[in-house]
Parts: sequence; C-alpha cells; structure tokens
Amino acid sequence: MVEFGERITALTDPLGSIAKASKELKIPANTLSRLRRGENEPTPGVLLALADGLHVSMDYLLGLSDEPLALPPKVGRPQADPLAFERVPRLDVRAAAGAGSINHMFAIDGELPFPHWMLQKLAPPGAKLSFLRAKGDSMEPTIVDGALLLVADSNGDLRVPDRPPKPKNRSDVQDIYVFLQGDDLRVKRLRKSKQGAIFIMSDNPAYEPEVLLKDDLKRFKLCGRVIWWDNRL
Repeated sequence: MVEFGERITALTDPLGSIAKASKELKIPANTLSRLRRGENEPTPGVLLALADGLHVSMDYLLGLSDEPLALPPKVGRPQADPLAFERVPRLDVRAAAGAGSINHMFAIDGELPFPHWMLQKLAPPGAKLSFLRAKGDSMEPTIVDGALLLVADSNGDLRVPDRPPKPKNRSDVQDIYVFLQGDDLRVKRLRKSKQGAIFIMSDNPAYEPEVLLKDDLKRFKLCGRVIWWDNRL
C-alpha cells in the first residue's frame, strides 16, 4: 500500500488541499487522507472514483503499470462499467518456491480487489480463488521471493495433466501449481507420468527436479493452479 499511497499523493497534490481534492474526486476527506498515507486498502468504488477523477488507468493505480494512461472521456449514455472488481480472499500463508515451508494456518487475512474482466479470461468457470505469497527463489526468474500469487481451485476437480495445454501466448503459463507435500505448502511446475508419478520442476537451474512416487503421493494434495502473479506487489 506504500506505493499506492505515493501515487495517490502525487496525483492529488496538484488539486490543492485534501479538502479540495476530496470535493473534486467525490471521496470523503478522511478516506483520501488514509489512502495517501497508505493506511487503508481502497474499495472498488473508491478505485473507480480515483481512476475517473484523476484520469489515469486502473492498472497504474494498482501498480500493474508505470504508465499513467489517461482514461477515455465519457461520451453519450453511460455504459456498463468494464472495471468492475471482485474481492478475492488473501490467505495468511506462503507457498514455498524452494525446499518447502511448513505452515499450520490457512486463515483469511483480508481481501484484495481484482478486475472482473481479467478473472473471466484467467480463471476457470466457478473456480475458488485466493491470493497468497511465494517464498523462496526456486521459481526465479519467473516467480520471485515474495511475489503475489492468484490461485484457482476448480472445486476439487483440478488434476495434474500429462502435459499442460498449449499456451495462448508467451505469458500464458498452465503448469505452475500450489500443492501440499505433507506439511509443506509449495509452488512449482508439475507433470504427471503415464505411470502416475508426479515430477516437480523448478525454473531456477540451481534446483534439481524431484519425483513423487507411490508412497510420496499419499502425502501430496493439489491446492490450485497459479493463474496470475505479480513480482512487484
């Protein structure tokens, strides 16, 4: 939230005082003050008001882009808002991109807004979604230590495929999963052999591939597939 607060401060300073800026943006002054200090997470409605009033893109406000592209002006009748958000639970847990990280709690630690149109493109229909953090360097340079992961669980129907679907583009990744191996919550690339063994692979060449055989699979549980991540947030 520090980066968000800094961006809001830089964008609202030219409007004058906080009272003037809040009136211009139609946001309560105390809400705007807390956002500028990085104390509160903005609600979807406040994010929309900020993007509209400050004439910047939603991606810029959320730190997904460094280009403050101006939003197109509203013309004619209002249309359905393409920037609707869904609230996705954030779990108080880290998935180890390394040798494993023991976790005993999977409590919900708040919620994060995520654009609905992106979820329609990324997530399987009816998927259960959650945010969590990666821990470790075994998935670098793809996923760095501390990266924010968006994980989808298709209501228990998720399976490790023999081979991932053909990617739609260079950024489309279909084979990175979050899984439990005993008490260790991990994030890795997974493949399943025809004989049923599961291969665990890292993107960092310093880590050797692993194989889970019959006895190992008794302690293996697939939690979800990583459908989006950000190494900066």
